[in-house]
Amino acid sequence: MVFCESREDAEQARTALAQGLKGRGLTLSEEKTKIVHLGEGFDFLGFHIRRSPAPQTSHTGYRLRITPSKHAVQEVRKKLRTLWCQSLGSEVGTVLNRLNPRIRGWANYFRVVAAGSTFRKLDTWMFHRALRYTKRTHPRKPWYWRKTRSWGRCNRTRQDTWVFGDKRSGAYLLKFAWFWRIHHALVKGTASPDDPALREYWEQRERRKAQLLPPSLRTLAATQQGRCLVCGASLFNDEALHIHHRQPRSQGGGSGYRNLALVHLYCHQQIHRGKARAAKPADEGLQL
Repeated sequence: MVFCESREDAEQARTALAQGLKGRGLTLSEEKTKIVHLGEGFDFLGFHIRRSPAPQTSHTGYRLRITPSKHAVQEVRKKLRTLWCQSLGSEVGTVLNRLNPRIRGWANYFRVVAAGSTFRKLDTWMFHRALRYTKRTHPRKPWYWRKTRSWGRCNRTRQDTWVFGDKRSGAYLLKFAWFWRIHHALVKGTASPDDPALREYWEQRERRKAQLLPPSLRTLAATQQGRCLVCGASLFNDEALHIHHRQPRSQGGGSGYRNLALVHLYCHQQIHRGKARAAKPADEGLQL
C-alpha cells in the first residue's frame, strides 16, 4: 500500500515502483495494482480499509475504519459450510473438532480491527447451520428435544444459554463474538528493538501476543516466559508453534504442563531429528 496526497503523486509512485521492480526481474500486476480514493476504500490481506466522515468524533472530520472484507467473510462461510456438510452423520465431538480451529484462527486474525458486527452476523449464520445439522441428524425428533440435547450453557464462563455443544463431554462450539477486540499498541516514539536499553519494553510487547493463543497455551507460554525452550528466542516471532512432549507419549509421557513445551516448528523438527532438545524446567529456572 502506498498512500499519497493526490492522484498525480500516486501515478508517479506507481511509475517509480514499476521501474524499481523491473531492475529486479519483477513486474506489477495490472489486475491487482489500482489507484483509488481512500473514501472509496480497498481490500488488503482480507481487510477492507476506508476513510469515512466523523465530524463529531474526530478533530480532522474523518476516521479510518478497518473491517473484514466481504470476500474474506464469503470465503470463511464457504469453508465452514463445507465442514458442516462433511460432518453430516458424524458425532457432535467430531463436528466441534473440525469447526473450532477454523473459528479460533479466523477470529484471532480479525479481532485486531472493527469486526464486532461481522462476528455477530457469523454467529447467527452458524446458529442456523447448527439447526440444519441437528435436524438432519435427528429428523424424527421434535424441536424442543433437539434444543435440550444440543444447546445450553455449555461454556460455564459465560451466561450464554444458547451454546451449541456436546453435553456429555462438555465440549462446545466457539462463537466469534467471544473474541474481544485487541487494540494494537503503538510503539512509543522512536523505540527500536535493537536498543539494549529498551529490552524489557520489547519483551513486554511480545508477551502481550500470548492473548492470541488458546487459554491452555497461554499458560504454557507464560510458564516459559514467552521464550522457545530450544532456541531461546521469542515464541512470537511469526513462526508456527508446536507442542512438544518432553517424554514421548509412546514412552508413558503424560499431557500435563510439566511434560509439555511450546517450541517453534523448526525447533520441534530439530528435536525429533536428534539435533536439539527442549530445556528442562530447571534449565530455565522456571516454576511448573
